[in-house]
Amino acid sequence: MSEQTVILVGVCMYVVLMLAVGLLAARRSTSMQDFAVSGRNMSLTVCSISIVATWFGSGPMMGSAAAAYAGNALEVLRDPLVSGVSLFIAGFFFARTYRRSRRTTSIEFAEIRIGPLAGVIGSVVNLIAGTIWLGGVLFAFGVVFETLTGQPAAMGILVGTAVIVVYTMFGGLQAVAATDVLQMLFIVVGVLVLFVVVLFDAGGWAEVVPQLPAHAFDFTPQGDSFSDWFSYLQVWFSSGLVAIGTMSLVQRAMAARDEYVAQNAFYIGGTVYLIFGMVPVTLGYIATVAMPGVEDPNAIIPLLAMEHLHPVLVAIFVGAVVSAIMSTSDSILLGCGTIISVNLLPRVHANPSEALKLRVARWSVPVMALIALYTAFNTATVISAIAAAISLGFAGLSAPGILNIWWPKLNSAGGYSGIFAGFGTFAVLKLAFPELPADFVGFWVSLVVAVVVSLATQKRSPPKLLTDVDGQPLNLHDRMGTLPLVRTDAVAGRLRD
Repeated sequence: MSEQTVILVGVCMYVVLMLAVGLLAARRSTSMQDFAVSGRNMSLTVCSISIVATWFGSGPMMGSAAAAYAGNALEVLRDPLVSGVSLFIAGFFFARTYRRSRRTTSIEFAEIRIGPLAGVIGSVVNLIAGTIWLGGVLFAFGVVFETLTGQPAAMGILVGTAVIVVYTMFGGLQAVAATDVLQMLFIVVGVLVLFVVVLFDAGGWAEVVPQLPAHAFDFTPQGDSFSDWFSYLQVWFSSGLVAIGTMSLVQRAMAARDEYVAQNAFYIGGTVYLIFGMVPVTLGYIATVAMPGVEDPNAIIPLLAMEHLHPVLVAIFVGAVVSAIMSTSDSILLGCGTIISVNLLPRVHANPSEALKLRVARWSVPVMALIALYTAFNTATVISAIAAAISLGFAGLSAPGILNIWWPKLNSAGGYSGIFAGFGTFAVLKLAFPELPADFVGFWVSLVVAVVVSLATQKRSPPKLLTDVDGQPLNLHDRMGTLPLVRTDAVAGRLRD
């Protein structure tokens, strides 16, 4: 049996295993609440693992390794470093409010405080960004599949997408979380095995360090010009705030057993992500010494595996790569289905039943997958797809989203003005000044306009309260990251209250 045949058999076995685990967990998904937020009963362990598995997709697994190999320090800074920090920001400032609201999506906050149209805009933008993001992830799957098995990338993309669609469609977050746990096990084992073997074959760390590029592990601005610092700050702001409204992560906070779990799962997830996410980056730098001259940096991780691992170990590593890709893909599809059912369906069907919501959420999964497949076959690089997905919503939605929760004076006029000003700035700069970071400028314009217009129209457009799912005002105090990792009786009592 050839090496590629062994790998192909391993991939097939892994995919069948994921399908079986997902469908087994799907038996517990019988309501919209089960589908979207896992019955709001996710433990700290499962929630933490699910956050890491969801966030640890093709970006850090392949894209960041490719960026390190190519010497693109800003993209390495973006993911995993700033993306890891974004988990702490989401946990410290937002997770408790998400869980306390007992809502299903963060878009509902825009509907409450700004208006129904804001919810529609947020939904559409999130769906577009989600399909772009998923297209980049599926593109990565095709690169890995073709590199390691010799089979056409299209075959791997289509089969992998079909499996993800089936268990996500029927199992929702119950199935996604179950597969996340198993996928994270494969990721940890596969990546660490590859790292140890590659480093050993290269002669050890002491032998590698003197040969590394000068820019390796240098995450400061690469120049002193205004443009260099502007681009540097743009990465910090755009990627640093990305976890706040990302549907796949918001769902984990909403699904947590309580506020303690919601918040600390992000802390644990952020810590693990920052540490573990540097392993593929380090492999990318080591590859500049061990495998110079690779034409396609996107393939550097699978090429390292084929060069340094026994076919059986390659099969295990492929399981790790596929795990990283599938754990992100299913979460994106789940988030898209939830948004369509929770935020868009009520705009076209008054008072939809829970059964109808569940049906729409489930059938939205394959529809969004088909759209993402088109994107996947037109994606140049993994990082460019993810960057496009991030910038799309950052310009017009991030500032109003933050103000929704943290600024009581935000009103409908200010919210809409901020949204349209951000998107307008983004569009103008993209067309007239493509060299400028349009999303970064758009964010600040959106923030300033939202604040100024809100203050100027307080009497004509009184601010609305942020409320929970029962319409009761949310407690605007004690919302930040003050809960300890070990819960005391006093804290537990306060949570019950």
